[in-house]
Amino acid sequence: MKICAPYLHSLLDYADYQNLDSLVLKNLLANPNMDYNNPEEMIDAKEYLAVYEMVIDATKNDYSGLNFGCYLNLGALGLVLEISLNTSSVKQGVFILQNFLDNKFPIVSARVIEDSQLYILQLDSSVKDLKLRRHLLDMVLSIIYRELKLMLPHSFIPKIRLPFTNKKPYLDSLKVAVTHYSNYQIVLPLEVVSTEINKNKVKEIELLLPKFIAMLNKNKENEKVFANQIRNMTLNMCSPEIPNFEQVQKQFPYSKRTMQRKLTDEGMSFRSIANKIKEELSNYLTNEKHLKTKDVAHILGYSESSAYLHAVKSWKTKKSR
Repeated sequence: MKICAPYLHSLLDYADYQNLDSLVLKNLLANPNMDYNNPEEMIDAKEYLAVYEMVIDATKNDYSGLNFGCYLNLGALGLVLEISLNTSSVKQGVFILQNFLDNKFPIVSARVIEDSQLYILQLDSSVKDLKLRRHLLDMVLSIIYRELKLMLPHSFIPKIRLPFTNKKPYLDSLKVAVTHYSNYQIVLPLEVVSTEINKNKVKEIELLLPKFIAMLNKNKENEKVFANQIRNMTLNMCSPEIPNFEQVQKQFPYSKRTMQRKLTDEGMSFRSIANKIKEELSNYLTNEKHLKTKDVAHILGYSESSAYLHAVKSWKTKKSR
């Protein structure tokens, strides 16, 4: 069974944030010098799982798969955009997601179940190791849940069913209602079958995705600076809303206090990093895309235009000092 090589590339990148030596991980691979960022390359699933297992063991975190899935948000934005170019139907979008898993990541599958009221996407994995299987399903659940949430109108909020009683990690990471069930399921009302993809949200992604990628590539040479690691992790997790400190902190092998101290030592804070990202996105959207103030405020996650204008004023005040 083969997996698309860029999935391994993303895993190796994520391992860097966990202070893992990529050279040690690459020693598990048959061809450590392959261009793993090439979408045409495929690798054996056993190699991917060997690296994945080492990353999980090193993090000592029961929810590494969930966190890794959140890290892959930027790639999920690209997939939502790709789907929107090929169909306007949510049902057809789900079909494309299923084919994507079958062809690119076949160790996890997604099966549609329909009854008189519900449209259910049930996830499963062919991996036998229970720990690995759970982390893989957590990862794919995180990605697909966010993809569906982006594709759907705001009136349709996906719900999740999981075979676990501890719902808090999923609630914290995905902001979603979770109920107990025997399988991994994403649950929607049956009306979703005839629903169109949310074009307004897709338009936001189309506007922001190139800028997110450009911002990520800008500081590649300074990735050892901790503030830049935080900035890049934050950009990777944008969906397109900017994550909060608690969500970003879970992606690193440090406590909140240690992270804050490391940032303070560099004269930085998470708030200053997040505000800088918002300021750069704001300048991009207003200067290059010529959007109305209310539209920029909405895209950047401000509930009111007044709150956004207050932020703009504070950015200008700091520059004039």
